[in-house]
Amino acid sequence: MNQAIRIPSTGRLLGLSFLCLAVLTPVLANDGPAQSPPRFDPVVREIEGWRVHIEPVLLGETVSGDDASEKEHRSLTMLANHLQRIQILIPSETLAKLQRVEIWLEEEHPSLGTMQYHPSRGWLLANGHDERLTKKVHLPRANQLLSKEQMLKHPAMILHELAHAYHDQFLSFDHPEIIAAFEDAKVEKRYENVLLYTGQTVRHYGLSNHKEYFAEGTEAYFYRNDFFPFVRAELEQHDPTLHDLLGRLWGERSSK
Repeated sequence: MNQAIRIPSTGRLLGLSFLCLAVLTPVLANDGPAQSPPRFDPVVREIEGWRVHIEPVLLGETVSGDDASEKEHRSLTMLANHLQRIQILIPSETLAKLQRVEIWLEEEHPSLGTMQYHPSRGWLLANGHDERLTKKVHLPRANQLLSKEQMLKHPAMILHELAHAYHDQFLSFDHPEIIAAFEDAKVEKRYENVLLYTGQTVRHYGLSNHKEYFAEGTEAYFYRNDFFPFVRAELEQHDPTLHDLLGRLWGERSSK
């Protein structure tokens, strides 16, 4: 089964941005509806070691005045800021793999509103999207990177999406230890009632599936999540199995 992973802009829980999973049978390019023609050809740049496909309009805003010039969209600076932090946080050997994941940034996609990772070419074709998004982290609305609300909720939102790509491309979505840890966490009901950053008690988004469990845990392990456990020390106490597994899979601890 192929999956297409995406984040609705309206929120994860209670207005929070989150990833949802759509599952469908693989399709061939000529089996589904006709693919929409590409809306633009991106400009490819390297940003902090990542290959980023950028919609040209984000590189060519005109500034009025006597010294009119081309001005890059501020989202490029914020994306670089996210990637700089990831460079510092991720172990060097694993970082080299993570930087092989490509990123696609556009001004405003007409139908996709939230940050997502696209593991499935079949899903893209079946839904009339650009197949060049396959295996890329997709940032469909540049202004999300500049949103104060999103920054307060999801300071590790780019790390979250890259974690999905790392899981898919370098570990496998069928990784048995991740699935086992997720199933154990469900049985133990570790995440049924946890503190949200707003002060509310909610069901953790990581219970959606083992892919979100891995990506949400990665946020807490390396930086900060919006659900408890928020940071690494809390993760170690609350879910030591996931804590130790993340350490090994991300290259901070020796394999057993």
